[in-house]
Amino acid sequence: MINEPIINARFKKFRENYGLTNIVDGEAFERYVNLSLLTTHQPDAFSADSELLDKICVGGTGDTGLDGIAIKVNGLLIKDIDEINDIIHRVRKATIEFIFIQSKYKPNFDAGELNNFIAGVRNFLSNVPSLPMNEKVSEWIKIKDFLLSDDIVFHWEDNPTVRMYYVAMGKWRGNQHHMALAQTAKDDIIRLNTFESVDMHFVDSEYLKNIIDSNENKFTAIVETIGSMELTPVFKVENSCIALCNADEFSKLLTTPEGVIRKSLFDDNVRDFQGENTVNSEILETIQNEPSKFILLNNGITIVCDDFSSNNRKLKIVNPQIVNGCQTSHVIFAAKQKGYDLSKVPISVKIISTSDDEISNSIVRGTNRQNIVYEEAFEATKTFHKELESFFNSYVHDFQDKIYYERRSRQYSHNPTIKQVQKINIRILTQYFIGMFLNKPHITHRHESYLIKEFQNIIFQDNQSRLPYFTAAYSFYKLEKLFREDSYFPELRAYKSQLLMAFRELVAGKCPSINTEKLIDDHSQKIITILKDDTKTKEEFNKVGRIFKSTMLIWTEKMGKSRYAIKDVEDFTNLLLSEIRKSFSEKEKESDPKVDEEFIYKGIVMKTMVDRFGNPCGFIKRYPDNIFFHYQQNKNLKFSKLEGKWVSYRLSKNIKNNMPLAIDVENVNV
Repeated sequence: MINEPIINARFKKFRENYGLTNIVDGEAFERYVNLSLLTTHQPDAFSADSELLDKICVGGTGDTGLDGIAIKVNGLLIKDIDEINDIIHRVRKATIEFIFIQSKYKPNFDAGELNNFIAGVRNFLSNVPSLPMNEKVSEWIKIKDFLLSDDIVFHWEDNPTVRMYYVAMGKWRGNQHHMALAQTAKDDIIRLNTFESVDMHFVDSEYLKNIIDSNENKFTAIVETIGSMELTPVFKVENSCIALCNADEFSKLLTTPEGVIRKSLFDDNVRDFQGENTVNSEILETIQNEPSKFILLNNGITIVCDDFSSNNRKLKIVNPQIVNGCQTSHVIFAAKQKGYDLSKVPISVKIISTSDDEISNSIVRGTNRQNIVYEEAFEATKTFHKELESFFNSYVHDFQDKIYYERRSRQYSHNPTIKQVQKINIRILTQYFIGMFLNKPHITHRHESYLIKEFQNIIFQDNQSRLPYFTAAYSFYKLEKLFREDSYFPELRAYKSQLLMAFRELVAGKCPSINTEKLIDDHSQKIITILKDDTKTKEEFNKVGRIFKSTMLIWTEKMGKSRYAIKDVEDFTNLLLSEIRKSFSEKEKESDPKVDEEFIYKGIVMKTMVDRFGNPCGFIKRYPDNIFFHYQQNKNLKFSKLEGKWVSYRLSKNIKNNMPLAIDVENVNV
């Protein structure tokens, strides 16, 4: 036990929250440090889904002196090559950062261990790694090699950066020998001519405590202002003002001690930084060329905080949250990194002190309403998700194990009774609902923004029952619990989507349409009945695990397929479904998925044309196949200028070829 009572208390809470009470202190501490340091880089990266954290924690035999490896692409922590492709496909540019961590559950900064750490980093970044390494390190090297390949280098904005953290629980005293070792390592890496910059951070107990506080947004910033003006009183707002300061002062609020932007400041913002788009480029250009005009051309920053006070033109802001101005803040941070003079860049900051959540939500909506925001960024603010959050809270009331829908990042961070593993965010819900209830586990490794966009007219529809969404979330929670507590088929951890689909199919049979409320609720209730009983849950998941492993043998030995071509291959999904269905009676289990002709869908018209008889027709975008519509079934529809417009429609079977056909097509405003 280290002699740091505050860290010990938080470490103990972490072990309880993540179900790590049964592993040794050193291993658990490595996980705690990895999560704490990397949460600074991306607060929403870690949730109840432990896959990313498991992949980052590489410590053990063959770790080459590294306890944690992480890679950021465009500011996002990634875990596989598919995620990289998704990210780069959207913006066509890539900023890359390699992060390495070594942490010791003891007070000393040891030169020998530091040397091992540096050797591991050098080995990882070399063209031909030579040290013996475990499977996790090898997987990260494959990702590194992909990022350094010619296809990806084409998209680089700058050469990648490297960041190293050496953590011990003593006090860092600036040991000259350690610093010399670090400098030599940095020089060696720079000489590879591949990396833009290299930073080494020696993290002691005080440093770690500050990082943890920053992650929880429990910090106080002091900003020197040019002047400020109080605003008129508002009910449930303790205090508010508009302040004028220069961007150099404001940047102090944005930056952590190691020079990383405080991502937790933007938890309540509806969107993350959008990168180098036209608007952000113009902001940077104004800072560089016409700094005095900045305040005239920019709407400024809005901050909601717990409290603030003013003394001699210095504002002391307690636990700030930037609810509007994410883009401006990131550009100011980037300008600071580039060495621009920010002392002559005036900026207006609106500061609002309130403890009322409804007031905070109103400010978020109001200050972002006029901005252009990607649809998926607003997804969690829609009525469906608000009602789903309430459904979770009411439906789970009599369950022994509780889960909570955290539709907004860090929504339940104020409640110490809710463990991290009990929180289900929109990423988990989207990925595992699609895998479990739509029988598409082979695509759920894709980024949630991609999935939400592709399934926008299929999932999260107002007319759908909320019960199957809860069922998917609770099934995921129970499976994660088995992995944590029972060493449940640990080699199958990467196939959670497939296991959940198979579990649903084994317990309740073929899935009816998610748009037929009674059928899908009956189907979901069969699953919930099993999940309420831990013994039955374990029995059914054990059956699933055995069937999954036998299906893998069929795939590899009888069919001669690769064991690596499973997770994202539809043919394996179909094979697994076939094997599951052999294990129960179709008559007893199969529901009648009647054609849902009453549900109203929405979609974008992709194309309009005329058929060979001169009748207008077209296609509506829909996953996985676009939907055909024709004048014959939509005689009141005006086909002219319909391309790119949103329409509502119902589905009907085409009598000739039994394919879906859109009927009752109408223009809609979205």
